[in-house]
Amino acid sequence: MEPIIQVSNVWFKYPGEDPSVEYFVLRDINLSIGIGEYVAIIGPNGSGKSTLARMFNGLLLPNQGEIKIAGLATTTLENLWDIRKTVGMVFQNPDNQIVATTVRDDVAFGLENLGVPRSEMQKRISRALEAVGLSGMEESAPHYLSGGQKQRLSIAGILAMQPKVVVFDEATSMLDPQGRKEVLNLIASLHQSGTTVVHITHSAEEAFLAKRILVIAKGQIQLDLPRDELYKQSINLEKWGLEVPLPVQLHQRLIKRGIPLTDHVKSTEDLVMQIWKLLSKT
Repeated sequence: MEPIIQVSNVWFKYPGEDPSVEYFVLRDINLSIGIGEYVAIIGPNGSGKSTLARMFNGLLLPNQGEIKIAGLATTTLENLWDIRKTVGMVFQNPDNQIVATTVRDDVAFGLENLGVPRSEMQKRISRALEAVGLSGMEESAPHYLSGGQKQRLSIAGILAMQPKVVVFDEATSMLDPQGRKEVLNLIASLHQSGTTVVHITHSAEEAFLAKRILVIAKGQIQLDLPRDELYKQSINLEKWGLEVPLPVQLHQRLIKRGIPLTDHVKSTEDLVMQIWKLLSKT
């Protein structure tokens, strides 16, 4: 699979920190993400996962090593414009990304900065709002939207710029359950459409929705496995201060008791469906 994100021997520390090794937020990170992948990066608070996310579009630059996006090095100033068109970022607090007084104008903001012609801009705005389920709300004021709607508006602004990669940095952590569900469904839909998705989260339950999961702790990649393989080793999550998702715990306990379920589950709904199918046969 052709890589769109390539991280090689990356070390990073914030300015003013002690130069000794223990103060590096990221230490010798090596990572390759292919076109169209859905990757979750999970870790406890302070693990360095959000720092890494901000390096994917040049918001932060490595002290040592190299990051290439679609073959372009982030440390080359002339590349940053193209890199930031390639990688869109959705952050934790949607209010920090909303800049206009109407939904339409907010989505248009990034397109205006790119110099997109007005006729093309209107088409992109319509497509982006339809994709996130906000069609018909073009004239609405963003501050009247729910948390989930605000985050979907932030995502619409990114989608309108047609990035090849979207990085979600703790994008659901400030949302209520309904808003969280809306955003997670949208992330899955983006992946199905062919967009490369990188989901930064501290929630193991959210991480298990991805196809590939990386565990970062103490500034280093501790695990990098396909979801199904990590499922078999889920006890290792506790080693790094992460909670094994409840449906995964229940599923494993049921299998140990001899209940003939499938190899893995992704969510509570998935587990309920497996149990229902089993009971319907009895």
